[in-house]
Amino acid sequence: MSYFAEQNIIGSLLLDMDMLAKIYGQLKPEMFQSELLAKMYVEFLRAYDQGQEMHVVRLRQKLLAKQYPESVIMQELAACVSQTVTSVTIEQYAKEIIDAYRAKQFSRLLNSIRPSCVDMDAQIGKLMQELEALQTGEQTGAKELKEIVEENKDQYFREREEEKLYTGFPKLDDLLGGLEGGDVIVIGARPAVGKSAFVTQITSHLATQGKRVGFYNLEMREKQVYERFVVNHSGISLSRLRRAQKFLGDEEERFEKANEWLSKQQIVISTGSKTVSQIRKESRHMDFDILILDYLQLIRADVHYQSRASEVGAISKAMKALAMELNVPIIALSQLNRMSEGRETKEPTMAELREAGDIEQDASIIALLWNLTEDRKKKGLKVDKNRQGQAGKLVLEFDGEQMRFQEVEESIEEVKEQAKEWRKVKEKTPFD
Repeated sequence: MSYFAEQNIIGSLLLDMDMLAKIYGQLKPEMFQSELLAKMYVEFLRAYDQGQEMHVVRLRQKLLAKQYPESVIMQELAACVSQTVTSVTIEQYAKEIIDAYRAKQFSRLLNSIRPSCVDMDAQIGKLMQELEALQTGEQTGAKELKEIVEENKDQYFREREEEKLYTGFPKLDDLLGGLEGGDVIVIGARPAVGKSAFVTQITSHLATQGKRVGFYNLEMREKQVYERFVVNHSGISLSRLRRAQKFLGDEEERFEKANEWLSKQQIVISTGSKTVSQIRKESRHMDFDILILDYLQLIRADVHYQSRASEVGAISKAMKALAMELNVPIIALSQLNRMSEGRETKEPTMAELREAGDIEQDASIIALLWNLTEDRKKKGLKVDKNRQGQAGKLVLEFDGEQMRFQEVEESIEEVKEQAKEWRKVKEKTPFD
C-alpha cells in the first residue's frame, strides 16, 4: 500500500505542484520505500525551494543525469500519472507513507531493546525519549557517551573511506586536517587580494573529486562567476577572455575543453543578494557536500538589528547552525578592516574581521590572506584559528591573469627578506 501511496504523491505533484505546500516539512524523502520515487520527490522539493516548475520532461532529465535507465524512468512516471485521478488526496497518501515509516522505525526500536537490571531508570527514560520523538516526528538529540563510543571507536587506526574534504593545497590541507560536516571555515582578506579566486580554485578541485558544491557569490553576476571558472581551467587570461574578438593559437581548443569540463561538474551557482533563510531554503534539499559563501558581509539578516556588528554576528551563528543541520562544511569569505594596512608587514589578525560580531567564536577555522610583495604575486596565508588541527603560515604564488594560486616552498620570512632587498635595490637605482 505504501508503494501505491508513493506513486500517488508523485502523480499528484505532476498534476499540481502547488499541492506540495500541504505536505512540505511533514513528508521527507527518507520515508519513501522506493529509491526512484524518493529521488523524484527530492527533485520536486528542490524545484519548490527554488521557485521553479517541475514537469515530466524536466523530471526525466534530472533522473537521467543520476544514471537511471530511461526505460525505468518512463515506466515509473507513466504508472504515477495513470494511477492518480486527483491531487486533492495528497495529504491522505502522505499520511499513509509517514505511518508506514513510523511503523518501520517503531519495529526497529523494539527489536533493539536489550533490557538489563543495571540502571533500569536510565533505560526506560531513553526508550520514552525515543518513543516521544517518533510520535512527534522529531529526532532525539542527546546520546549517552557509551553510545557515541560504540558508533565511532572502530573508525580509527584502520583503513577507511575518506570522509573529509580537501582544498587541493597540500600544505594547507596538512594544517587543516581536512574539512568536516558542521565546520565553518572563514577566509578573511582585504579587497582585491584574491579571496574569490582562491575559493573558485578550491571549488574546482572539489568538483574534480566528484563533490557537489553550492557556490553562493553575492557580489558578482553569473557571467562573471562563469568567466573566473573558464579562466581557471583554460589558462586564458581574464583580460583576453573579456576583450578578444578572435582565437589565437590553441585558445579555441583550451576554451572548448574548459567549457566541456565545467558542463559536467556538480557546481550549483547562486548569485544576488540573499538572506540566511533564503540560503537555507535553497540548499536544504540539494545534497551538497560543501557550501561556499562569497562573502559573509553581503548576506542579509532575516530581522533588523540596531548595529551592523550584531547583524553580522547573528548571520555568523545562523551559518554555524546551517552547517550543523546539513552536516556539511561551509567556507565563508569575509572582509577585513584597514588595521593591517598600517603595519609594515601588512599581516592581518583575526581580530580584524570586519564587523566581526561572533565570527571568531563561531568559526571552526579562520584563515587570513594578504599581499606579501608590492606586485601582489606572493600572498601570505595564515591559519589563525583551527579547532581540530594546527595553526601555521604558508606562501602562495598568484597569477592574477589566470586566477590561479600555487603553493611555493619559500617561507613568509624568506619572502619578506627578498622584498626588503628588492626595495633597497630600487631605492639605490637612479631615475633615468
